[in-house]
Amino acid sequence: MTALLIDRETIRELLTRLEGLSGDARREVIFTAAIESGGIFHGPVASNAALHLHRIAVVGATEDKAIDAWIRRARDMIADDLPADL
Repeated sequence: MTALLIDRETIRELLTRLEGLSGDARREVIFTAAIESGGIFHGPVASNAALHLHRIAVVGATEDKAIDAWIRRARDMIADDLPADL
């Protein structure tokens, strides 16, 4: 069986790009990353926005809440690799 590998470097780079961004700028970065990587990012349908990016899948009541959830999960998954201030 082949394990699904998380590309920690790509996730780390995306988290760095997202640092300090909010609103439309942050959504644009996520939307572009989803398109470029074959991920999924779509707005609320039946009260849930879905984001599946770099093998990390989350949902949220809004796009921003889905992005927040993705960032939390991504940080948790690569916590050992992140600098303390990110």
